Amino acid sequence: MRTLIRVGVSCLLAVVACSPAFAREIEKDFHETFDVSEGVVLRLDYGDGDATIIPWDQDVIDVVVHYRADVTAIGFGTEAEFEVEFRQSDERVTVRGKEGTTSGVYFFRSMHEYDYTYTIKAPSYVILDLQGDDGDLVLSGWRADIECRVDDGDVRLADVVNGNTEIWIEDGDIRLAELSGDLVVRGDDGDVVVTNSTLTHVLFALEDGDIRITDSEGNFDATVDDGDVTLSRVTASVVDVRGEDGSVNLDITSDVDIHLNVTTDDGDVTIRLGRELSFQYLVTMDDGRVDIDLDGATETESHEHRVSGRVGTGGGLVRVSTADGSVELTTAN
Repeated sequence: MRTLIRVGVSCLLAVVACSPAFAREIEKDFHETFDVSEGVVLRLDYGDGDATIIPWDQDVIDVVVHYRADVTAIGFGTEAEFEVEFRQSDERVTVRGKEGTTSGVYFFRSMHEYDYTYTIKAPSYVILDLQGDDGDLVLSGWRADIECRVDDGDVRLADVVNGNTEIWIEDGDIRLAELSGDLVVRGDDGDVVVTNSTLTHVLFALEDGDIRITDSEGNFDATVDDGDVTLSRVTASVVDVRGEDGSVNLDITSDVDIHLNVTTDDGDVTIRLGRELSFQYLVTMDDGRVDIDLDGATETESHEHRVSGRVGTGGGLVRVSTADGSVELTTAN
């Protein structure tokens, strides 16, 4: 048996020694343009590549894709090559990057380094339907709806004024600035940061990612398991936060009666409310501690598991429910 094994290994080594070995750099460029008009949808599958979308004033979608890879291999066969599918039909333009399949027998094959980039110029009225894996997306100055699905890549959007932006993400991070319209973000472990935005309705549904919103306005609905939720210098009339172990830190003001609801399990809750607000408040807990430091508050009920009261005429409602977390309600400076 040992003799047979030695013979087999020797044969394998001999085959490897006789096999062609090569190391090469693959570099390819793709370029395509499409004449478009308002109402067209761009479907972009950018995979592991990075995508940058730039608005311009021409009624043309201009796509440039650059691919580069360093490959080392020992064996026989045909190497996989990257291709891009371009297609236009009715009101849809499709751009899809495709990794080819390797055929043959390879005893060793390694892609030391590879990357590809999409640079797209398009009129900002184009509706975007985007899908990526590990690649990053950068987009600014857009005026049409955006739908984006990403695995581990990051998403960066700025200066977006539209009706609706929807993002699905796995582990990547999202950075949004100067957005208007409705926003929906669903994901697992990625963090979300929103700054300087005037939004209508915002929906977050995350697993472990953190949410941080600063210097913005809108109505916010957030569900998160272990992540933290932080709203700093936010103007809102409706805020609904549901969490498990993460902390909730809210700094809220409003031009109308506020309706704020926070439900957590073990996370601590700190809420700072504008002096101009008038509301009733109710805090319920199991083992947590409650601190109320609201200007002009009139306490109506206080015992071990329930504290309630009123500020001003009590037009709005602030409700907090927690199991083991601590709760602090204060007036903002």
